[in-house]
Amino acid sequence: MSWLLSLLDSMKLTLLLTALLLAPLATLAANSPFEISDHTVIFKHTSADPKDPTNTSGFNQGPSIAVLPDGRLMAAWFSSPSEGAQSQRIMQAFSSDQGRTWSAATVLQDFDGQADFDPSLFVAGQETFLFFSAFRPQIDIYFRRSTDSAKTWTEPVKLNHPNHTTRSNGIRLSTGELLVPLHLRGTKAGGVLKSSDGGKTWKRFGAAANPEGQGGEPAIAETKSGKIHMMLRTKDGLLWRSISADKGETWSAAEKTGLTATSSASHLLCTHDGTLVLTCNPGPAPLRFPLHLRLSRDEGLTWSEPMLLADRPTKVGGWSVCYPTLTELSDGSIVAIWAQIKSSTGELYGDIHSARITLQD
Repeated sequence: MSWLLSLLDSMKLTLLLTALLLAPLATLAANSPFEISDHTVIFKHTSADPKDPTNTSGFNQGPSIAVLPDGRLMAAWFSSPSEGAQSQRIMQAFSSDQGRTWSAATVLQDFDGQADFDPSLFVAGQETFLFFSAFRPQIDIYFRRSTDSAKTWTEPVKLNHPNHTTRSNGIRLSTGELLVPLHLRGTKAGGVLKSSDGGKTWKRFGAAANPEGQGGEPAIAETKSGKIHMMLRTKDGLLWRSISADKGETWSAAEKTGLTATSSASHLLCTHDGTLVLTCNPGPAPLRFPLHLRLSRDEGLTWSEPMLLADRPTKVGGWSVCYPTLTELSDGSIVAIWAQIKSSTGELYGDIHSARITLQD
């Protein structure tokens, strides 16, 4: 029997060591400010061959998401056989159950023979705005608006900002004014378009950038203090930030946030209780995976440790998990949307994913 007692003692020791090793992980999970659920594929690629003439929806990228006035969720993204193709158009899908399931995708915007891209959605009262960019033949920004929760839309209006694009969602300020982030192509000069007349006219403000002149694809959020924070994409492996104290008309010199990031789009959201939620790729460049979440309860002075939102599905090269957007539901939970892309020799495709996020007290 002595051999059996020795075996039992050995098993107890193994279980004890395992428990001790896993304890920090359990504590980390218990202390995480996020709970992620309902991971859904909104749209799956129809082809992986970028040279296939019948491929219209193989590469899907640049998604945006918003809660419509009627309570549904709307997702929009650009779709094509490869990025920048003349057939590139903007697609849409809807969810009536807070992002758990999604409708079939349909075409939202398509200038015939021109590439439409980078949709940016936001809702102001009973109106929904779609900003996007297109080559016609030069790149410029256009917008459309809907008063019936995206059932019908006005015709596109050109804003005459050549070589600029939007990317991240616009916001409605506490004053009722509207802001939409934009930047000069080439990861340069982040700023905003501002409307003080309900979206009839728009004026550009700001040119925030790091000392090397990089400030692309800005993401903006208004905090409880009334300040507007702008997160900037750069090429130096860091996220930079600029702040406006006068509703977006002037911006502070860009400063380092202390957070690492690859050269890709991030997204910033301020929840109804004043929590800032940030999602980005931590790098190093040029990697666009994984996708992390952080939060700040002191208006960006400090940030939580990162939590994994999404990662590449297989540990091989060619994957990107990128271009996230966040929106808050009426119950305080958040829905995230992003693109998962595979690129290798002779193979290119992208899918649009989403997940629900609950913030823990």
